[in-house]
Amino acid sequence: MTTLRYPEIRDRARLLEVARLGVDVEAPREYLTELVEEVAARMDTPFAMVTGLLSDAQVFLAGRGPIPEWVAEVGGTPIEWAFCGPLLRSEEARYVNDFTTDAEFKDNPLVTREGIRSYIGAPVISSRGLVLGSVCGLDLQPREFDTAHLQLVQDLADETARRIESHAHPDEYA
Repeated sequence: MTTLRYPEIRDRARLLEVARLGVDVEAPREYLTELVEEVAARMDTPFAMVTGLLSDAQVFLAGRGPIPEWVAEVGGTPIEWAFCGPLLRSEEARYVNDFTTDAEFKDNPLVTREGIRSYIGAPVISSRGLVLGSVCGLDLQPREFDTAHLQLVQDLADETARRIESHAHPDEYA
């Protein structure tokens, strides 16, 4: 369970930052579309997304790919299913080449029911140093990612943070 494994998900300062920047607000974010398209193209993955990590849910701020209808309808997943949970602690880009062999996520419903096999993601970190969510690419096939991919996805996550901050109304939660 993510909340037990990653208690950082409920960190008060992090959640206030999520609210300050409007990551918890359901709204169109066209300014992120170009970034998810770039992730998908550069990582050669059918799925790419920008996620926001709330206290109890992972929400999708922007996405590309054939996202399952039920996930699109609710706009995210339970926080316990979030592949980017480890980013809360390490704050470094990471990848999983094959979830079916990954001890932490092999029983995740996104793996067992939806067939997600590989992941590459980087934390979206605000200017105050708090993790808001992630930028990630996912595939239905096992994949081999490398350090060049990690650097690229981190660069895109850094740009995502800049764009989120530039479009926020921070005075509301200063």
